[in-house]
Amino acid sequence: MTKQARQTLLATFKLVVLCLMLFLLWTGNSWAQIPDDTKISPIVEKLIDNNARVRLEAHDALVSIGSPAVPALIDVLKNPDFNIRWRAAWVLGDMASEANLAVGALAEALQDEDAQVRMYAALALDQIGKAAKPAVPTLMAALQDKEEYVRIYAAAALRRLGGEAKVAVPSLMNALKDKNPRVRKNAALALGTMGSEATPAVADIIPLLKDAEYYVRYAAVKGLSGIIGSYQDIADNLPSAKLIKVISQFEEVLKILEANQDKFTEFDIAKIRRPLEALKAEKETRLFDRAVEWLLQHKLLLGIAAYITLLPSLWLILLRVAPLWLLKINNALKPYTDFSLPFVSVNVPLRYVLFVGWFHFHPRVLDAWVEKYMNSVREQFPKKDTVSSRATYIPIPVVLDGNTVPQLTPENLRATFDKKRSCLVICGEGGIGKTSLACQIASWAIAETKDRRLCEHLMLPVLLEEEFRIVENKSSLLEAIRGQLQALIDEPEPICAELLTRLLRKQRILVIVDRFSELKTTTREAIGPDSPEFPVNALVITSRIEEKLGRVNKTTIKPLRIEANKLSSFMEAYLMQRGKRDVFTDQEFFDACSRLSLMVGQGNITVLLAKLYGEQLITAVETRQGTSLQIPENIPNLMLGYLNELNRDVTTDKLDDRTLHQYAKILAWECLQANYQPGNAKRTDAIAALTSLNINEPEKCLEYLENCLHLIQTIGSAKDEFRFCLDPLAEYLAALYIVEQYGNNDGKWRSLFFRKADDLVKTGNQDTIQGFLLAVRDCYLSQVPNAKESDFISQKLGKLAGYTVPANTLINPVISTTP
Repeated sequence: MTKQARQTLLATFKLVVLCLMLFLLWTGNSWAQIPDDTKISPIVEKLIDNNARVRLEAHDALVSIGSPAVPALIDVLKNPDFNIRWRAAWVLGDMASEANLAVGALAEALQDEDAQVRMYAALALDQIGKAAKPAVPTLMAALQDKEEYVRIYAAAALRRLGGEAKVAVPSLMNALKDKNPRVRKNAALALGTMGSEATPAVADIIPLLKDAEYYVRYAAVKGLSGIIGSYQDIADNLPSAKLIKVISQFEEVLKILEANQDKFTEFDIAKIRRPLEALKAEKETRLFDRAVEWLLQHKLLLGIAAYITLLPSLWLILLRVAPLWLLKINNALKPYTDFSLPFVSVNVPLRYVLFVGWFHFHPRVLDAWVEKYMNSVREQFPKKDTVSSRATYIPIPVVLDGNTVPQLTPENLRATFDKKRSCLVICGEGGIGKTSLACQIASWAIAETKDRRLCEHLMLPVLLEEEFRIVENKSSLLEAIRGQLQALIDEPEPICAELLTRLLRKQRILVIVDRFSELKTTTREAIGPDSPEFPVNALVITSRIEEKLGRVNKTTIKPLRIEANKLSSFMEAYLMQRGKRDVFTDQEFFDACSRLSLMVGQGNITVLLAKLYGEQLITAVETRQGTSLQIPENIPNLMLGYLNELNRDVTTDKLDDRTLHQYAKILAWECLQANYQPGNAKRTDAIAALTSLNINEPEKCLEYLENCLHLIQTIGSAKDEFRFCLDPLAEYLAALYIVEQYGNNDGKWRSLFFRKADDLVKTGNQDTIQGFLLAVRDCYLSQVPNAKESDFISQKLGKLAGYTVPANTLINPVISTTP
């Protein structure tokens, strides 16, 4: 047998014997009690076996045995062989709290002649924790050890002991100057755990804030934060001189941190700033108390002087540090309204006697109130149906007060909202993107960074979409705003009328009135910006026409259609925002844009129709079969395709597409037949219309379009009306219905459609019905066989809409032509 083979066999035999001993140790009946030295000592001896695996098995076995093995290991700490001494210290450290009895022996080991033994002894005391308190004197001495790792672990052990090792502060102060950065780091951290007891070390820790090693700087901040943090708990009992000294020391610390922000994070700075501000607040309180005592000694005149100066000063301090407290104090004092002033027969509210009333609705107080609810607003506002459906916003050119702006930004609107009263009117045809732009303006109002806001301060956006409910002896406008605001800030109680009015007048609430031109007269009349009593000083209105609003000074925005030569750029941006551009090959994308260009011809297209086309592109590419994409070739089919797309996701009691088209056309006509523009329809009228066509369960039809497809929305305080969510969709569906009813019968068109259209145009409603007339014209040309541009019906519709269509124009109502 070779020498190598004999060594391998011997090592294996040792390992087997060790494992057998461990097995008997833990399973034998006679060994079930605490093992004695005769059974542990052989395992301890294996700590210096020649085979590394045997040594590790022995180490793990002793750790598993725990406290019963401690006496044997204590004896080994005095063994002549330094190898078994440091390994025994290592085992005791891994036992942690179970090695409490070895603290004294480990403290002696800190003076061992071998550096490795001293290092593992220090490490073991660190791992034992609070029970290592008796070793503090020797740990203090081990800061001066010539071996750096001994110093490092000794400082770490003192850190673990925290306040129990407060006598070590002088030694740790010396360690702050150690040449080894890890020693300096552990010393700073250890002093931090000792709290106010380590105050003498503050001056020595401050230079470490400029240490070359980043982790030393971090430890210095943490140590200093531990010291100043401990003063918060005892600030009430500190002598004023001591309090002032501590504040002075840490003001120097804060100044260093703020001057070196490239080396420290805001979180690091906050560790010092927050407790320092608390101590300063305690200092200010004491100053106030001393001033009150002094005033009491100098009787009436000094009391009056203090009353005039100190009370306003107190409110000014609160205005700076806690503005909302001023609001709470004022609200608490509101009931006390009949306070009689001495020497004069005048009764005034108590809050004004105390001067706090003058700060009730200070701009800083209003800003603090808005800031309090801003997180809720940023979460809730985007969840509104109208806002979420317009989450994908692509900037388009607009005309701002007569000037074309390629891309509207908050900077373009700051001049408007910097005024004391600001009114913004977004006007244009249906589908042009008015509501989308209003929602984007709302997002700028709540932007986190000032450069993305409409003005310096934040504003809470309130979106009003429905008719106002009449409330006896109250403003219907204010009640509508109050209800929307309550839901937005998620508060169980409504906001008080006085605070609401102040927020509105100080432009802390941005009121957005959508579809103003389609609202009832009573609702429109409730919105009068030209009235001096009108409380809303930050108002945005969307309308199909350019509203006069009593000729009030206003800013007007008119979103422009997308030009034909810019369609591909818009579609590229839209698909990129939707994260769908990569699902198209370049050829598919350009072919789809070419098709859209053919639909548009030489004219322009509204944002809504471009988005609907984009959505159907996405659906077509995700559901395609083969290599071709099934994309609508005209706008009426595009609208029906949109319905099919919504219907595709329904899984329960699903209607077939044809039936859905029939229902939607009927309901759309119910919403437009009154005045040829999208509006509200009575549910009872819609049910009657569906019933007249032998449609079973018409109520379920309405519920299907509202709850499954989200095409319509129930409105009104009585919930007895509904409207379509998208105006252009309602226009096209109603137009399809009319074309199906009248076909190419000139007589029906004249008697049943054109007579009313002529009356509406004569009474000045051409702008509001233009979209519907063009939709009817487009549906006539695309749906009626052999329909031509030269037909009487086509020409009449174009004339009523105010458009003269060139003979070579393609069939499409989204073409922008010359009146």
